[in-house]
Amino acid sequence: MINGDDLLPVSDDEQPSESKLVMKPPPKEEPSAPSDDSVDDFSNNLPPDARITINLLSYEKRGDGINAYLVYQIATFVSNIPGYTHPSYTVWRRFSDFLGLREKLVEKYQAKGFLVPAAPEKSISALTKTKLNATAEEHSANDVVDKRARDLQRFLRRIARHHQLVGDCDFRDFLTIDGELPKAAFTSALSSQSMKKMFRSFGDMFAKIAFPMDENDRWFEQVHSQVDELDELMGRLLGSLDQLVGQRRDLTAADENFSRGLSMLASCEENTTLARTLSKLAETHENLAMIEKHMTEQDSAIMLETFQEHISLTNVMKEVFFERVKTWQNWQNQVQTLTKKREAKTRHELAGKTDRANQYKDELIECEQKVDQMEKDFQAMSKVIQDEFKRSCQQRRDDIRSALLNYFDSLIESERQVLDQWEKFQPETRDGAVTPSVPPSNSLF
Repeated sequence: MINGDDLLPVSDDEQPSESKLVMKPPPKEEPSAPSDDSVDDFSNNLPPDARITINLLSYEKRGDGINAYLVYQIATFVSNIPGYTHPSYTVWRRFSDFLGLREKLVEKYQAKGFLVPAAPEKSISALTKTKLNATAEEHSANDVVDKRARDLQRFLRRIARHHQLVGDCDFRDFLTIDGELPKAAFTSALSSQSMKKMFRSFGDMFAKIAFPMDENDRWFEQVHSQVDELDELMGRLLGSLDQLVGQRRDLTAADENFSRGLSMLASCEENTTLARTLSKLAETHENLAMIEKHMTEQDSAIMLETFQEHISLTNVMKEVFFERVKTWQNWQNQVQTLTKKREAKTRHELAGKTDRANQYKDELIECEQKVDQMEKDFQAMSKVIQDEFKRSCQQRRDDIRSALLNYFDSLIESERQVLDQWEKFQPETRDGAVTPSVPPSNSLF
């Protein structure tokens, strides 16, 4: 039989003593080079040889019953990034800590036009399994939790590749503080902050419908169409990949059932040679089932989850586009306020109310300054979004290219193992061939 370690190699630098999760680390992802025209100060001061590597090594269950939860062990290696005082860190974080980190980054950066990667969504099924399982070892075979762990690692690595977010104090504290972080109140599904966020999103959608933006930028018109088309195409591809993973899983189950059937048939066969051949064939199909299971995991971990991540990034891009619309709406509202104040000042001047006209004069100066500042903020945000879109397109091309190369390498290796299994079984078809006995003929001739 095939040893499972032959199918899931682990590098020497990722051998956690109490690991419940074994993952083959992908090629190192380097932070993007800082843009020369970026609006933030940290990216301009980021050294060109700055490096950061983040690995989610393991997870374990803590607590019992309704109070049970999972914590994830994160190892970080840093060089030449301001704010990180040590070359390596190891911390444990809850899933709510990841959600809290994302919310903090969104509050600070999304309104400025920066793309903040989306964290994995809270899963009711994963939450239920976490609280009902009695031991942490039961999670080692839980595909839902394993997938979440990989998604969380992708989330952190995506942030680390952003020249602005990698130096954020909240992200740095998340990776470096040895101990529990303050619990984020808005990560609970029924918290007051979550309810306010939900009502705010309804209000934003209503404002978007009632006060649409008159887009006069040709670049943004084209990009809106490109993003919508990309989202549709990637959704179709994701559906095909999901079918591929399902077919692989069905093939694995079929080979396992066929192997068990052959084993039972071999145990009942009286002919020793045929029984041995059937037994070898059963072992071959058992090994093939292990290979196919590994191929299923590779289909999901390399291809399916990569496209899921980029679809979520496309949705984040749409959220940033909407933030730009809200910024434009606020600017136009302030312009309307300025117009009303000017009209009121004019009416008071015509009516001879000098005192009231002078009061509006000071208000007009302040309102004009707000309008100018909002216009500058809108232009700056538009420039940041353009830079972020170009950066995300380049990363998407690099990520998909890397995923395809890794997937093809994994596919070739799996097919080689399949060929090896049949080559090992081939001698049995020659040496163990059974010559059927010929019953005596009843013919008179």
